[in-house]
Amino acid sequence: MFFQEKRVKIKRGYLLTLPAMALIFLILVIPLFYAVYCSLFNLNNLVKGKFLGLGNYLYLFKDPEITNSFIRTIVITVSAVFISLICGLILALWIDRHSGSFAWTIEMIGLIPWVLSMVVGALLWRWLFTADFGLVDLLVTKVTGRSANLLSSVRSSQILLVFVLAWRTIGYSMIMILAGLKTLSADLIEAARIDGANVWQTLTRIKLPLIKTPMLVSSIVLTLSNFTNNTVPLVLTAGGPGSATNVITLHLYKISFQYYQFGRSAALAVLVFIVTLLMVIFYTKVVDYEI
Repeated sequence: MFFQEKRVKIKRGYLLTLPAMALIFLILVIPLFYAVYCSLFNLNNLVKGKFLGLGNYLYLFKDPEITNSFIRTIVITVSAVFISLICGLILALWIDRHSGSFAWTIEMIGLIPWVLSMVVGALLWRWLFTADFGLVDLLVTKVTGRSANLLSSVRSSQILLVFVLAWRTIGYSMIMILAGLKTLSADLIEAARIDGANVWQTLTRIKLPLIKTPMLVSSIVLTLSNFTNNTVPLVLTAGGPGSATNVITLHLYKISFQYYQFGRSAALAVLVFIVTLLMVIFYTKVVDYEI
């Protein structure tokens, strides 16, 4: 009787999850396999050509711009995640030590960039930094007498892209780290203070080791988010000037919808998927679900 009821519950669980699994299969699994299929053919302007096998992949590996885009994307992603985690940690530590409406207000303000539309946020920053009528450029012109042209310089455009990506994700890292801090025992912190630990020692030897899991989860989620982010680079810099901010997802977009080389773009999409999959595997191995 017990085993029969258990089998009924298992079947009921499968039935309840079936609609969600069918939806995932339709919008994720089928397009993934179709992308792999398209990557094996010469598919230009949606006209199916001859079978190339791994030809598209070999072309991508030989293209120096693809390699440069991957390196550029990794550098920009790591820089943005590092800034986001540091700023999120500082804000979380400050909010954790304070209470009241002011701390609550800071917490809400920090979340605004994360919940704000990426298109809207990137457009706002582009309007601020544009050389034609941007507020930042206007202030720089008033002070120095010449236009800054921040979006026209290679180094400054890369810095601005990192800044906007970090600005967008600070709120997420702040909330995740703050959630970890709230789970720490007050008695443990008080015992450390009684033993003579100062603020720095309490942070580095007690708080940070105990909140390593939410910090690591935040770093992986933000890494995947920034690595696959196409909206912010497209709206903010469109890959320019030149190819200074041409990240891999933006390069993928251009191959697909500007050059209409869908076979090569499908191969590049598969490569991006493999890289993100390796990141997820790394996450599951390192975190080991120690929540």
